[in-house]
Amino acid sequence: MTSSEQATVANIMSREVVTLRLEQTLHDGNELMREHRIRHLPVLDEQGHLVGLLDQKVVLKEALRIADNFGSKRLSHHLKRISLNDVISREVLTLSIDTPLVDAGQKFLAHRQGALPVLDAEGHLVGILSSVDFVRLAVALLDTSSS
Repeated sequence: MTSSEQATVANIMSREVVTLRLEQTLHDGNELMREHRIRHLPVLDEQGHLVGLLDQKVVLKEALRIADNFGSKRLSHHLKRISLNDVISREVLTLSIDTPLVDAGQKFLAHRQGALPVLDAEGHLVGILSSVDFVRLAVALLDTSSS
């Protein structure tokens, strides 16, 4: 990336996105987050369209509610009974692949988001941009500038 070309979301987004299907459960989401060490999972419908986003805050909130009501010993059992359809955020802010990074960063700050799904021109999920991607970019830029 040269200084003459504007950096876009495509330059730093994660292209291999772990997703969930709408018919899965909170337990499935929790397990995928743990396995892949991520905090945000786009949720897709049967046709593969983005319908929502599951984040770690929702999983923790529901886990605390369950532990409070039923105790923690059967947490996994109760998480398996909660459909993603009932808990995901459906009003998901998204980015396009050609969104300038400065605009994406401003959107993150204005809406206090940890990750934003990236859609192509046809509305298909092609990536996800997270605050971690911005931290990696900052570290790379700082490392280059200190040399």
